[in-house]
Amino acid sequence: MKTEPLENGSIKQTEIGMLFFKNTGTKNKMTNTFKYKSSTIKNEIETYLIKNYVTNYNNTHFNGFENTFEFSHQLTEKTKLNIEVKPTANYESNLDISDVTLLGGIGINQSFNKNNSIDVGIKRMTVFGKPEILPTFSFNHHFNKEAYLKLGFPNSELSYSNSIRNKFSINNDLSGSSYNLDQSIVTDGSTNISKVGFSQMETTLQLERNMDSSWYISLKAGYSSNKEFKFSDENRTNEMNKTLKNGSVFSVSIKYKL
Repeated sequence: MKTEPLENGSIKQTEIGMLFFKNTGTKNKMTNTFKYKSSTIKNEIETYLIKNYVTNYNNTHFNGFENTFEFSHQLTEKTKLNIEVKPTANYESNLDISDVTLLGGIGINQSFNKNNSIDVGIKRMTVFGKPEILPTFSFNHHFNKEAYLKLGFPNSELSYSNSIRNKFSINNDLSGSSYNLDQSIVTDGSTNISKVGFSQMETTLQLERNMDSSWYISLKAGYSSNKEFKFSDENRTNEMNKTLKNGSVFSVSIKYKL
């Protein structure tokens, strides 16, 4: 569960998912993650498109399903191939085939020694509020068994574990999503808006604690910036970016390991 502020409202998200993983031999690993996310904007989308629009305190609600299949293969002792296939279905209330988007990509992890490695790749992502092909990269460094650093795009992390039960981390993440509207919104400029995307950068402090061998709880608090709605017509020939107020973000997650 996650909440963050907007002008005269907030975004509240609830997510549930399951992750399955399997090693096939010493060189191959497969992971499959299925998630459902419910997002409620406590302020109607029309507020940002139509001048002097009165919301009457209504909400805008979006649904999202995604299935992420990841496959990694150890090509050599120091080189690993990573493949990701991620179909998503993001919609307002009526699911249609046009709501399905195929994301994912391919990357290489190259180790230099036991402490340092890099990841480079290319992915189709929605981190800027619409599907687009972007490069990905990161530099990874293990200071010791307790501390780890990852610097890159779209995610960076500095983590420290003082025991087998606690993990503290500072994270900087770029994230975004894209949805189809059930009905187009005609703006004051007579543009038919049928798609909306949301993007932001989050800088957060996180604590993950395992209560026992099966139950884990994660707390995240920090600041979100570079927030915007990206509105566009069906073919994305006309785009309107609406900058949103920066603000705090808080989330709590519970994980159960079978």
